[in-house]
Amino acid sequence: MPMVILLELSEPADAHLYQVSGEDPEPAAVHLVHAAASGPDAPGDPADTTLCGTSTARMLPTRWQPTAPGERWPQRWRPWACRICDTALRSAR
Repeated sequence: MPMVILLELSEPADAHLYQVSGEDPEPAAVHLVHAAASGPDAPGDPADTTLCGTSTARMLPTRWQPTAPGERWPQRWRPWACRICDTALRSAR
């Protein structure tokens, strides 16, 4: 199942600003990093909720794709990975 990695920002309203600019936020702006299934009608777009059940509506999707088998999180964002999403990813593989 294709996944999308999403950033839950400390200030959710900033997600749109980062999407428009195309820049990654600084780590201090990130609250948690989540995973969501890719939407069925649009690959690369996240489903409505993350694997932990949080709404993706105000999250910032990343463009990251795994480069090695078993890789679950981008190196930069690994310290902020949601534990529930991480458990779900590990059990899905």
